[in-house]
Amino acid sequence: MRIMLTSTVKIKSETSSLLPVRTDKPILKSYLKTAMKKINSIELTPPVYIGDIIEEGFIEDDINLIATKTVEK
Repeated sequence: MRIMLTSTVKIKSETSSLLPVRTDKPILKSYLKTAMKKINSIELTPPVYIGDIIEEGFIEDDINLIATKTVEK
């Protein structure tokens, strides 16, 4: 079974401490724990724009982690 993963990653920003992200394709449910450990280790600095790829090849080669919000400062 595959699921779309939505979560938040840390961001060093004046306006927000968390940035919402999602996978661009569904991942196998069995990879969920591994994916969350990887997400929890990510810390970004602005600017980040909606649709930016946060990590290419996230968990599986053809799946990317993308930003779902813009944070400029």
